[in-house]
Amino acid sequence: MTGTARINSSVQLAEINRVLSSLGQRLGTVSAGAAVAAIAQAGVYHVRGARWASVSITGQGRFRTLVATAPMAADADALQHSIGQGPTVDPALEGAVHLVEDLPRDRRWPVLAARAAQHLGVAALLVYRLPLPEEPGTTVGLTLYSDVVDAFGAPALWTGSVLASHAVAVVAADHQHRRTLQAQHSAQEVGTAAGMLMARYGIPREEALHLLRTTAQDSHRSIAEIATEIIDTETRRPCSNRQLFVR
Repeated sequence: MTGTARINSSVQLAEINRVLSSLGQRLGTVSAGAAVAAIAQAGVYHVRGARWASVSITGQGRFRTLVATAPMAADADALQHSIGQGPTVDPALEGAVHLVEDLPRDRRWPVLAARAAQHLGVAALLVYRLPLPEEPGTTVGLTLYSDVVDAFGAPALWTGSVLASHAVAVVAADHQHRRTLQAQHSAQEVGTAAGMLMARYGIPREEALHLLRTTAQDSHRSIAEIATEIIDTETRRPCSNRQLFVR
């Protein structure tokens, strides 16, 4: 390794450590939304050349910007999505990192190049698209925008990769937390519906649960849906005229 290479590596490692230290002080005590916002802000602050940043999620035919550091970044995301062009949304692109050094002259996305340069002032993009664990086909994107051509050098690529990895980790943890809460809520509703069946028909708990399962199978719906429907139907009816709805 040459002396220049060693110096560059040391600079890159120092930059990464600086980013990790800054994020570590903020991410442990905030919500997922605030954590993602902090990562996007860190992109603007730490990645050399970045003017605006956004974090987005793509999958199952949907695209959503989770956070943007400025309206310009949100508008650039929305433009890519609306015209179906650009490294943030292009399904044909392979790999995790995509650097567009001179957007106005990039011929891959002519409509984006014309509109983004003319109306938004975007000249360069650095995009990270990483898969969301346990959700095939869904990716989390960190997009760094610049109004200067050739804005992103090697140190920016390194630092951006750290931030992108953090973004995926935060979004994945939030999704897992939401799934856990949803499962807990569904379990509570199934228990409540089973209790209603037990009280109405004088049947034991196992038989009530079996009735819920078979009803779900026969109607090709989830047991949670059946449980919710039973609870809603029962609670909406007057006390003197309540009838459980099971089909």
